[in-house]
Amino acid sequence: MRKVYVAGIGATKIREHWEVSLRELLVKAAQKAIEDSNIEKKKIQAAFIGNMSSGVLQGQEHLGSLFATWMGIPGIAASKVEAACASGGAAFHSAYLAVAS
Repeated sequence: MRKVYVAGIGATKIREHWEVSLRELLVKAAQKAIEDSNIEKKKIQAAFIGNMSSGVLQGQEHLGSLFATWMGIPGIAASKVEAACASGGAAFHSAYLAVAS
């Protein structure tokens, strides 16, 4: 496998966000990561969304394709990764494997 590095990061503050939609939370963090990486959004080829409770709490399961649409990059390979409390780490691992292989 080839070497992989993180080009940019973005996150939302860890707290309760009752006044903010799931869409806003996802897009805000992704926009921060894109800005931090200095890459063009159109060069993104895949997205891995780590989330364990969107189905239960919001009735929304297919976050991958929705995220791509919300970000203005429809048609990329995009998936939701669910692994309970490890969903974010599992999504990161999936992204790593996709780039490294």
